[in-house]
Amino acid sequence: MHAIETNGLSKAFHGIYAVQDLNLHVPEGSIYGFIGENGSGKSTTEKLICGLLVPKAGEIRLYGKHYTDAGVRRSIGALIENPACFPNSTVYQNMMMQALNLDVKHPKAEVGRVLKLVSMAGASGRKFKECSLGMKQRLGVAQALLGRPRLLILDEPINGLDADGMRIVRETLTDLAKDEGVTVLVSSHILGELSKIATHYGIIRNGALIREMPASAMGDECRDFVFVKTGDNDRATAALRIKYREVEGKDGGVRVYDEEESENVAAYLYENGVAVKEIAFNKIGLEEYYIRVMSKREGK
Repeated sequence: MHAIETNGLSKAFHGIYAVQDLNLHVPEGSIYGFIGENGSGKSTTEKLICGLLVPKAGEIRLYGKHYTDAGVRRSIGALIENPACFPNSTVYQNMMMQALNLDVKHPKAEVGRVLKLVSMAGASGRKFKECSLGMKQRLGVAQALLGRPRLLILDEPINGLDADGMRIVRETLTDLAKDEGVTVLVSSHILGELSKIATHYGIIRNGALIREMPASAMGDECRDFVFVKTGDNDRATAALRIKYREVEGKDGGVRVYDEEESENVAAYLYENGVAVKEIAFNKIGLEEYYIRVMSKREGK
C-alpha cells in the first residue's frame, strides 16, 4: 500500500501552475526523498497533502483513504517551512501548547519523549527567540513527532543544522522508519545527507514529477569509478582511453568508470610512464545525479 498517492494533482496561483498533473507514490514505511529546485513545487505539494491548500484538480489518497478523512489526518505529523512557536515562550511551553492543541494523551510524558529524541531536552527552559536556527529546526521536528504519527511530512528539516544536528535528525528518521514503520516524506537541498537515509526518490521540476524510483535503482545509475590525479592529466586521459571504454576529465583529475580496482588503473598508468599523485575508488553521488538529470531535461 502507498502511504501517499496523488493522481493528476494540480494547483495554480493567479493562473500559473505551481503543481501540475502530479502523480506521486510514496510506499508505506519508506523514507521518500523529494528533490527539486527552489520554486519546483515541493512545498506546495506538501501543503496540499497536509490540507493547508486546496487542489485545483486531482486526487490525494493517504493509506488508501481520501486525504480529508478525519482518522487518517490524525496520523500525520508535519513541519512545513518554519516551526510555529511563540517567541517569548520556552521550548517546553511551546511543545506543551502544541501537544494540548493536538489533544495528545499524557502530554507531559510525550513532550519529554520527543524532546529527548531530537536532543532538545536540555534546552527545554530556553525561550524560543533565544534558540539558534538549528535548534528551532529540531524543535519543529519534535512538534511533528508529537502523538506518534504514522506519516511524517518534513520540508527542509535539516536546514540550518550543524553536522551533529543533521546526524540527530537523520538517525531519528531512520529509527522511526525501521523500528516503528513510520513513513517519511522529506524534502531537502542537502542531497548528500538525504542520500544517507532515503529509500525512495521523487524528482520534481516546474510542478511536474519527472522521475520516481527506489534508492536501489538510483544506485544502479550512480556508477562506480576510479578517480586519479596525475602529473599530466591530459596524457593520463589519452592513455586510459586506449584501455577503458569510458574515461572523463573532471574535478582536477580523471575518472575511469566501471573499474572496481584502483590498483589496476595505477599499474596501467605506471606502465605508460604516467606518475600517479592521488587515486581512490568512488561513486557518483545524489547531487551529481540530480544535476545530470536536470541537464538532460534541458538538453545540455
